[in-house]
Amino acid sequence: ADARDARASDWRAFVAGVAGGASSTLALHPLDVVKTRLQVQDDPDARRARYAGAWRGARRIVAEEGVRGIYAGATPAIVGSAVSWGAYFAWYDGARARYADALGRERNGALPAGANMMAATEAGVVTTVLTNPIWVVKTRLQLQRGGGLGDAASEAAKSGEKRYAGFVDALATIARKEGLRGLYKGLVPSIWLVSHGSIQLTAYEWLKEIAASGRARRARGGAADVAPVEAGALGLASKFIAVTATYPIQVVRARIQQRSDVGRPADAPTYARFGEAVSRTFAREGVRGFYKGFAPNVVRVLPSSAITFAAYEGVLGVLNDDPVA
Repeated sequence: ADARDARASDWRAFVAGVAGGASSTLALHPLDVVKTRLQVQDDPDARRARYAGAWRGARRIVAEEGVRGIYAGATPAIVGSAVSWGAYFAWYDGARARYADALGRERNGALPAGANMMAATEAGVVTTVLTNPIWVVKTRLQLQRGGGLGDAASEAAKSGEKRYAGFVDALATIARKEGLRGLYKGLVPSIWLVSHGSIQLTAYEWLKEIAASGRARRARGGAADVAPVEAGALGLASKFIAVTATYPIQVVRARIQQRSDVGRPADAPTYARFGEAVSRTFAREGVRGFYKGFAPNVVRVLPSSAITFAAYEGVLGVLNDDPVA
């Protein structure tokens, strides 16, 4: 019976994670496109930058490329988000259950911060290895100006750039031309970014226990009970803590994952490895280079996290149909 309950808990966590991740990604994807394009602008002279800030950058993308441009890479973003959040929550839930058993605690009850951190790290590593090819495709499609249409696309065609036709074509082309090495570009910074999820989930569980202190707890396992609105607020707060600490790694990853076969200025550097990308970014742009695109990223991820956790707790509550004790 315990094993059956554990399996049921895992699939409920997976479904709830998929629902939360996909809904937030679709709503906020335009901000992700702007963020990614700002991240790879590596010219130290801001006057030569194509996108002069987040707002002007968004307006220029819409003016030159239309809705298709501002939603470039939406398909891999939704697929990747759904798979990531689903796999993450399912693995995290299972890992917490294992640590609870090992510590003699209730499976859905409070755990020490170290156990929550280990469970989040496990879930992050597994999810990162599983989804890295999807994120490579997303980055490249977001940086592909024009989305296949308009003046920007015509410009690229004249330059001889071989464009990706979409998610599947990009995935197949990268696999064929660059192999596994191409599909797993940026894996090292992505593994480092696992700390982001670990920090956020640990902060979320801590804040959740504080918010639910003194309340009745769920009948199954004694889990802290929070309403979806509360979960959204806690998701926002925990995300802010994590994103501030880890954003520079996201910039480095985007620069590694961009295409190397597309024409760039003669003095533009290449970013083949993690250490090389860090040193070249710092040498050319200083600390500011590591925070390019930070503003649209914050605007995107804070509400995204709020939506995700609100949807997760809401869907999980419905699936569990679990009254408080």
